[in-house]
Amino acid sequence: MANEGHTAGTDHGADPQFLRLRRASRAAIFALLALVLFSSSARADDKSKPFVISLEQFGIPKGLFPTTRPFACFHVHLAGTKLFWLDSTHIFVAFTTNPPCTTRSDSEPPNIRGIVFDKSGTKIASRDWPAQDDLTLFAGPGGSIVLWRGNKLEFFDAELKATDSGELSEKPKGIWVTPLRRTIPLLSADGRNFEFYGANPLKLISTIALDQSSEINAVTEWVPGDQRVAGSLCKDKSAYTCTKILVVTPDANFIQPEGAPWSYEETDKPVSLQPIGFLDPTHLLISRQDKNFFHSPQLFIVRPNGARTPLPGVGYTYTVHDLIGVADNRFALEFYAQGMCEDCIAGRRFVVGDMDAHKFLFEKNGSPYFSRADLSPDGKSIAILDNNTISIYALPAN
Repeated sequence: MANEGHTAGTDHGADPQFLRLRRASRAAIFALLALVLFSSSARADDKSKPFVISLEQFGIPKGLFPTTRPFACFHVHLAGTKLFWLDSTHIFVAFTTNPPCTTRSDSEPPNIRGIVFDKSGTKIASRDWPAQDDLTLFAGPGGSIVLWRGNKLEFFDAELKATDSGELSEKPKGIWVTPLRRTIPLLSADGRNFEFYGANPLKLISTIALDQSSEINAVTEWVPGDQRVAGSLCKDKSAYTCTKILVVTPDANFIQPEGAPWSYEETDKPVSLQPIGFLDPTHLLISRQDKNFFHSPQLFIVRPNGARTPLPGVGYTYTVHDLIGVADNRFALEFYAQGMCEDCIAGRRFVVGDMDAHKFLFEKNGSPYFSRADLSPDGKSIAILDNNTISIYALPAN
């Protein structure tokens, strides 16, 4: 239910901001010994004591957050988790009711259980949905919870009551969650257009055509923000042939403030470039790496005028996976430590940064599979789902 990849909600990947059904990989499960190696070399976690909400009484299954190698996995089950703030005082969590790896059969149908808590840990509402391969839960505009199935979107409020629904003309090729969650970007079924929708009611706001120039046609993958997309322009499919990151906006927004397209360009030599996410319309987080065995990826915040601000790393073994939250001047990132197989994750790390700071304000390790984190809309807290609990950490003022 929660695929592990960079591109959100598409057929070839997914994002931690989505909850999608996933059948646990035996190769991934049995490669968890690498976690010990990465954990021993990781820097110390944040020492502040969190407020903890236990999920055991609400039916979260055992074995959903493995940290040691399981020796008996006779049956694998559809499994996944989700966590996001609805506003600064209410948080939504979802999980499958079956563990991902058991010794019994998977004939018992799993459910997805969604629960809304307030910041004091009081349960506000709960709801179960039948677990299905094409069902996706994600955070929508205005503090809504969105259920995507096929070409239909359903919207729920903080009491998990349905507030709206809408049907698209056909199932989109992909749907994304933007860091600021002001719109719902989707890629049309034919892959030719990005469409940006508002919620309650569901309505089309703007469109970006992906066949409007030769440069745009040459980009193979895009990272959407609110009414804009970013993609790397590379000479071929090789990793170190990129020279530019394009930021494309709807034609209708060109004359609006911060509505014009822009780009970031490497003028020295081709490198590996990857857009990570928009902090706002004029600040884009990117990953950059030179073709050198001893160079690890660097993170920068780039702007339309070509200026770039470097960000600190979190260790040689971790690479940035996604931008998982933005609040005013703050942002949260998720890092992965690669395991011993292509689909294996040896560890996760969640960090909170400030656009004006030269170090991260908060860092915390997470279990390799199904741990989640989200930055509160006011930027004062980060919530982490791990080890059958939600831990809410207060962030420093500066």
